Amino acid sequence: MNYLLPIETINREIDFKLVLAAKLASQRKKLWIGQYDFLSLITERLFGGIYIGKNIFLKRSDLENGEHYKSLKARGFEVVYLHEEGAVFSGIESDWKNTLKSQYDLRFFNEKDKVCVWGEFQNEFDKNRSENVKIITTGHPRFDLYTKQYSWIYNPISLKLQEKYGDFILINGNYGVANHGIGLSHIFSKIGNYLVDDIQSRLKRIDFFSNSTNQMVAMIQLTHHLAVKFPEVNFVFRPHPSENHETYKIIFKGVNNIIVNHEGAVGPWILGAKAVIHDGCTTAIEAALSGVPVINYKPHYDPNLDIWLPNQMGVQLKNHTEVFDYLRDVLSGKEAGCKINNIEKVSSLFENFKSNAFENLIQVIKEVEKEKGQCKVKEMSNAQIKALYLKFELKRKLYALKNASSRNKLSYHNRKFYGFSKVDLEPKFKLIQEHINPEVRFKIHNPFLIEVQ
Repeated sequence: MNYLLPIETINREIDFKLVLAAKLASQRKKLWIGQYDFLSLITERLFGGIYIGKNIFLKRSDLENGEHYKSLKARGFEVVYLHEEGAVFSGIESDWKNTLKSQYDLRFFNEKDKVCVWGEFQNEFDKNRSENVKIITTGHPRFDLYTKQYSWIYNPISLKLQEKYGDFILINGNYGVANHGIGLSHIFSKIGNYLVDDIQSRLKRIDFFSNSTNQMVAMIQLTHHLAVKFPEVNFVFRPHPSENHETYKIIFKGVNNIIVNHEGAVGPWILGAKAVIHDGCTTAIEAALSGVPVINYKPHYDPNLDIWLPNQMGVQLKNHTEVFDYLRDVLSGKEAGCKINNIEKVSSLFENFKSNAFENLIQVIKEVEKEKGQCKVKEMSNAQIKALYLKFELKRKLYALKNASSRNKLSYHNRKFYGFSKVDLEPKFKLIQEHINPEVRFKIHNPFLIEVQ
């Protein structure tokens, strides 16, 4: 049977999908981990299996026609749907529900599919808007990698980072509205969920843009002041995958103890850091699960624009003096670990604080396998994969030649998915074989596709 595991952002998704594939691997299964567009292309040559992920829908729910979902169904695939952003919402609870509505339309799914959700809040909301689809609370396996059980996957790189940078503070950007990788033309467009004729929606976007811009400037200002206040400490500023990274390279250029870096997964950076500073970023949740001190720096607070869940991690500080004092305590060893505020509500939003998401998701997949039973299966030859890769690369090159806008969009997506590399992945393959499944085998066919068996 074929198992499809799509990836949109390598740094965010590759590690947990490699671990998941290793846990699922057996002689009867062929697992394909790939860039979501390329995986869609090879699906045309496959038959029979399970799709595990979110990239069956590429547009906002009110614009989505379900073309890719219908194609998967025609090729004999069931869907285990799991969104990458299921509980990290801005605004108040009514806004959270609107965000969920815009992410996916449950009417596309049938009774054989399973929709996996991050927590009970999402579960209850989805059950109220669907009678036929099975909704299951699993949490998200990506965050399990930050628990002690999986520390082996990030520790080797984390130690190297500590050797290179010494004591460092990780500062995470999360300003895709103020500093989007494609530009403001995306943020203020229909495809970017900006509805200019809807006054309420338009003003909401303007308010969020204003707030995001203020927060971004405040974080930049704080970073410069920290670099002066603590000259012996390095400050690693890590932009969000959706941001324009060049903005920060320009702003921090020439400051020796500020490093702008988005290389690799964020996990080793979190584990190696003395503390994490953020506002509304999922890295705060990952740091909290890892026991790393977290600072939510928020000089401009508005509950209607706040990103609630990650901002419950650690301490909330609103000015430079408070941050200076807290970091002194962290660096001296007086402060350690990360407290979690409003833990009951946090746990209702995010199951990872209560149970093991890998085990939960695998149980769902096994349920689908059992229900599916024996089915017709069609696989691909190496020659077919090579031909599809050449076709895919040609299409990308032709797209880049269209105009400057196309090149800008392609560059943006290349930053999020820069291709699978043997140098980066082979050490991870060995660790996964050692800790998860010694029989599993990985094969990198090309920069967009990994086969696991």
